[in-house]
This record gives sequence, structure tokens and C-alpha cells, in this order.
Amino acid sequence: MALVKPMLYSVAAFDATQAKTFTFNVIGGDQVVKNKLVIIRQSDSAVIYQQTQTTFVYKHDLPANTLTNGVYYQAYVITYNTNNDASPASNPIQFYCFSSPSFSFSNIPMSNIITNATYAFDVTYNQLESEMLNSYTFNLYNAQQSLLATSGILYVGGASTLPLSLEYTFTGLNDNTSYYVEATGQTIHGMLVNTGKILIAVQYEIPNVFSVLALTNNCKGGYITIQSNLVDIGGTSVPSPPIYVDNNTAVDVTGTGSYVLWDHGYNITGDFTASLWGYDFNDDSTIITMSDGIQTLTVRYCKDENNFCYVELMVQEGVLTYYIYSNTVYIYPDDTIQIWFRRVDYTYEVGLYDLSATPNMTLGSPTNGLIGVNSLA
Repeated sequence: MALVKPMLYSVAAFDATQAKTFTFNVIGGDQVVKNKLVIIRQSDSAVIYQQTQTTFVYKHDLPANTLTNGVYYQAYVITYNTNNDASPASNPIQFYCFSSPSFSFSNIPMSNIITNATYAFDVTYNQLESEMLNSYTFNLYNAQQSLLATSGILYVGGASTLPLSLEYTFTGLNDNTSYYVEATGQTIHGMLVNTGKILIAVQYEIPNVFSVLALTNNCKGGYITIQSNLVDIGGTSVPSPPIYVDNNTAVDVTGTGSYVLWDHGYNITGDFTASLWGYDFNDDSTIITMSDGIQTLTVRYCKDENNFCYVELMVQEGVLTYYIYSNTVYIYPDDTIQIWFRRVDYTYEVGLYDLSATPNMTLGSPTNGLIGVNSLA
């Protein structure tokens, strides 16, 4: 038998300061006992490397620092049998050597704590010889490193300057939850880059019960910036699980002892306004309870001896308990009502509206159904 022509596999661009393994294949012919790798510089056809390695494995290990970054090369391999007979030279391959790119997140806080349910992750890519990035992917994992979400493969497009800034936004990050975030990429000549999986923790900033929108008029640019620190503070149904009605837009609290509880993710020690809507509440029953660990507010729907309805707001702070009562309104069956309560400069107010009777009411306007609001300083 004779030696057959080996097939040398192509290689992506690599960092010449690192060792590199070239692999090939031989189908048929004599047993291969050694191989010689020849590497030529394309610019002037100079032979930069030609060494023989004795091995039965179809590979050749190129030592680190043999080649130079920023240079384009060509390579081929020749195999040998036990008689030192040489095979025909393999197919030639071409490749670049480049310095290892930098690829890392640029805006993850030093604490690794994200304070919002939505976050735009930034990655910066750079490379000494200006090797451009071709594509990239952002991945989000849970604490067990199972993939939760991905950007899919995104392409850089026509960008031609370095460093390159990349961004992707993940939404739906849960409070008090840990995640891993990672970005990967590939250059135009096949170098792979990876930020590694970075552990982050999500802890929402706790706003007042309802945030006020901040509006900034950018007159020169002709646009308005709207900013809010609103976060999801989903409640808990008592008993649980909740019974949803009206196309899952409302919770049924008509059962004995039923109400909704909010006890985390916000505070009520500052000024705030809260409002709720509903109909057919049970007489003399608790509707909601709100607590931030310092204060507890309980809203009860009540009816007096003349069948007029009103709302009782109970405020508990330490050993002190305050009771505040709304105006009284006659409510017809199935009428939709609005209950609102607020705190301004340590003064609490509570009001009750029959929306079916006053559909165009404005909060706090006595001309639209607000008969009287009791307050406590």
C-alpha cells in the first residue's frame, strides 16, 4: 500500500501567543506514524514553520509564539509511514492570526445588583488589529444556569470602528432572584469571544406606593422624556389561590374572609395616593390590607343604619391605631365604585365614589360626587 493525500481541516483565526492544534484526516493507505506541518507567510511566501511530530493521532500541535499576530498565513501537512515514505501534500488552508479580542460587560453595577425588572445590558468589543465582530448573542440563565431567554444571533452590520458597543434588553426580571447573563460572539474571521456567565441579583428599588411620572421637555430636540420608577407589586389573595373574574381583570373577594394583601415591594411611609375599583362588595368586610413593615392600612367597606355606604380606613403604626371614614353614598346593586385614599404631609384622606352615577368624576373634586372627606393629621 502507499500513503494517500491527507485532508487538512480549516482553522479560524487565532491568537499567535497561544498554542494551536491543527487537525487532518486520512482515509485509506498506509498507517501514518508522523506528520509535518508547513506554514507559509502569504505576503512574501516565506516558510515560517516546518516541523515533524511523531504521533499516530491525526493532529499537529503548533507551539505558542511561533507565528505573529496581524499576519495572513497558508498551511499544508505531509504524512509519513514507518518506512519514512512521504504522502502528497494536503490541501492548503489559509488563516489569520490576531490578538485575543476584549469582550466584556460595561454597565453591570459593581455590586452586581440590578434594581429594575428591565435592564439593557451593554457589552464592549475591541481588538488590537481591528478584527471586526461579525455576530453576537446575549443569553440569560436562571440560578441553575438553565437558559431562560436569548437574543438569538444578531449581526453587527456596517459598523467599522472600534471599540464597538453592543446592547440588548432583558425584561421580566423578578425581584429577589439571581440570574446569570452572558454574551458570545464571532469575528469576521471566525474567532470566538465570550464574556463568561456573570452572576447578577435583582433587587427592586422600593418606591412609594404609586410613583409620579417625571417629565423633561427637551425643547431643542423636539421631544419629551418620561421617567418613572414604577414596579410590579403583585398582591396575595386571602385565601389563596385567587378567584379571577371579568376576563381575569378582577379578583372575587365576596367569599367569607376574602381580601387582597400587599406586603412587600413598596413603602407607604411617605406621601402617596392609591385607588381601587369594584362592585358588589360584602357589607362590613375588609377589601384590602397594605403593609410595609412600618405601617399597615386596612380598607373596609361598610353600610350604616340607613343603608348608605362608606369606607373605613384603619391606619396602624406601632401601638397607635387611627380610624378614618369616607363620605357616605347610596350604592345601587351592580354599581361600580371607586375607593381612594392618600397621605399628604402626615394627613390621611379617604373617599368613595359611585362611578355608575358620576362617570365623569375627578379625584378630589367635590362637584363630582365627593360629599365630604374626613381626614386625620
